[in-house]
Amino acid sequence: MTASDDPRHRFEELWDTQHAAVLAYALRRTDPDTARDVVAEAFTAAWRRIDDVPEQARLWMLGLARGALSNIRRADRRRAALAEQIATTVARDGSVESLGLAEAIRDLSDRDAEALLLVAWDGLSHAEAARVVGCTTATFTVRVHRARRRLAALLGRPTTTPVVPEGSE
Repeated sequence: MTASDDPRHRFEELWDTQHAAVLAYALRRTDPDTARDVVAEAFTAAWRRIDDVPEQARLWMLGLARGALSNIRRADRRRAALAEQIATTVARDGSVESLGLAEAIRDLSDRDAEALLLVAWDGLSHAEAARVVGCTTATFTVRVHRARRRLAALLGRPTTTPVVPEGSE
């Protein structure tokens, strides 16, 4: 096996030659923190597809970065829409406690919010929600447990009290 056949070597070469261009591309389009996320996602995708890297690696990497940026923006729009939907529902409820819940859900990671909302908002069981997100029921149950703890911490509540109904199994 030659060095050019070694996936790790090819990836390191790709990083060395393309990182600056991909970062510059991302920085021209978004804030520095998001730009670093775009670069990380683009190079993660490149690693998964290292055997597919074409001769024009720069163009390919910029395409991966463009896709990563689009995914991040879509996730941000979904999160904002969800927060707006929750806020609208909470406004109809009118309780200050509900408003705090909506704000706390906005502060959760996408993964935590999704886990809680699939169970509480969509009424799915852990098994059903696990199928939606593509993991095992056990993994999803752990996600919900951790998300509940994080939500409880954001709300300033003891973590031993369930915050969101578990749903039927």
